[in-house]
Amino acid sequence: MKTQKIDHTAEAVGKLTPDYEISCSLLEPLITGENPYQTRNQVLENCHKALQGEDIRIATNNYMEVGNVLEKPVAELAAKRIGLLDIQLVVEEAVRHKKVTLNGSIDCIGVADNIFITKDIDKGFYCPELEEGEGIKLNGKGIVEIKVTNAPLTETLPAYRGVVQVKGLMAITEYSWAVVCVLNGSDLRMYFYERNQDWEQKVLEPTVIDFNNRIAKLDWYDPFDTKEAAHITPQDNGETVELNKQDQVQIDNIVAWEAQIKNLKDNIEAAKKNIMVSLKEAKYGVSESHRVTWQTINYKAQPEKLVPAKDAYTSRRLSIKELPKKD
Repeated sequence: MKTQKIDHTAEAVGKLTPDYEISCSLLEPLITGENPYQTRNQVLENCHKALQGEDIRIATNNYMEVGNVLEKPVAELAAKRIGLLDIQLVVEEAVRHKKVTLNGSIDCIGVADNIFITKDIDKGFYCPELEEGEGIKLNGKGIVEIKVTNAPLTETLPAYRGVVQVKGLMAITEYSWAVVCVLNGSDLRMYFYERNQDWEQKVLEPTVIDFNNRIAKLDWYDPFDTKEAAHITPQDNGETVELNKQDQVQIDNIVAWEAQIKNLKDNIEAAKKNIMVSLKEAKYGVSESHRVTWQTINYKAQPEKLVPAKDAYTSRRLSIKELPKKD
């Protein structure tokens, strides 16, 4: 049986940038605040930990490994479809912004000779930030970013799936174009973007400067949700503070909404009871628009379960109590 030696030399290069500084792959939470996987405070905390010497890197998992292996063939196919003159499949050096502390790792670098790209569903070409019928001119070097996902693909791309990342890389390299190549199963789509220097000056650079000023002292952003708020300030100091008028509005809203929820739950229970009375022993009930099922379910006996021990931990609980009315 013939054997073939596997060549790993062209597989994706790992993270090249220092963990204590912001990189383009982590920009999106800072810019939009809408990343479903990581908040800007989590990015900030990781950079702070790395600055203190803590290793924050995670081991390569199955999804990451598959993505790394697929990077080269996806890039080659994308280059062929686009019609690039050349593509550098392995970029072994990080890039750095000239003005602000922003680093980046590039998947691939493509070279184009005046290629005009417009939306072409058959080829998988999309220009999400342009109007219908408009296109992008690819000339010279450009960023080629590869993503592998199991999420359904559409004609637009979420900002967290490489869009803000390549915009940051264009700002660093000063390349005029970028393409995010996204593979889902056998569906390969390419999303093209132009460099926007006005966005870089008004949004990117101020955001990066503000972030970098927060790293050393871990100067938190406003929390994303209540869980993050509790993480940022896990201990109370026993003091009492005066809340402002806006806080009072929030308190009034919470009290009113909780009362509405209770009333609605009570209404639902009462309505369910009335339907059960109408069903009696019947399993099904049919109205003009719905079918109701009230079926018998038998549960098997189960052995007693011991609750596993839990380590001690500290948390904070928010509660609201109305004060006595002032005379």
